[in-house]
Parts: sequence; structure tokens; C-alpha cells
Amino acid sequence: MRSPLAFASLLVLAGCNYAPSTSITTTTINGSDVLHSVVTEPEPGSAKFECAESATGRCNFSVFTRDCRTATGAADTTCTTHVLGEFTLARGESRELDGLPSGFRHCVSQERKPSATECLN
Repeated sequence: MRSPLAFASLLVLAGCNYAPSTSITTTTINGSDVLHSVVTEPEPGSAKFECAESATGRCNFSVFTRDCRTATGAADTTCTTHVLGEFTLARGESRELDGLPSGFRHCVSQERKPSATECLN
């Protein structure tokens, strides 16, 4: 019988080392959930955005990247933000995006489309 460690090592060598991830955002006001969204990344470059619950009936998403660099010898860091998409989903709806870069970010709001700058604060 082969050990589980040997099997896991074979998977890594075969390039099967991506672990899908899920991000859940829940906003609660006065003890009541007013926003509940789920973002699932089943494979690199692909994500499914879901509006599970929203007191306003919609979830407003912003998807973006943020690249920060410090030049050699410089004291300041320069950051560049690129908006990849902004969209609204009704409660119960979902949307899939493909071609997303590694390290993309997202945020969600029930009130209005959040800007990437607001998401970073």
C-alpha cells in the first residue's frame, strides 16, 4: 500500500497543486445580515461571483488588481490599480469571470458599486 504522502508528492509533481478557494462576505447591521456574497475560485484565472443575500436586492462588485513597487534606493512605494470589472447581481444571481490574473482582488457592497480605492481602505 502506498503512503498518502507519496500520492500527494506525485500530484505536486504532476502540476495538480492548485487549491480552490472561497471568499465569503457577510455584512451585519443591528444583528441582521444585510449582505451575503460568495466568490469561488475553482481554478486559476476563473472566479464565480454569487449574490446570496442582500437587503437591497442586489450585490455590487468591483474586481481589480493592485501592483505596488519600490524603485531601488527609493523611499516611496508606487502603486497602480487596474479595474478589471464592475457589475451588479440581483439576489440569487451569479456570474463567472475567466481570464483573471493571479492575485486579483474583489469587494462587494449592497448600496452602490464600490471603487477599488474604497475597497483598499
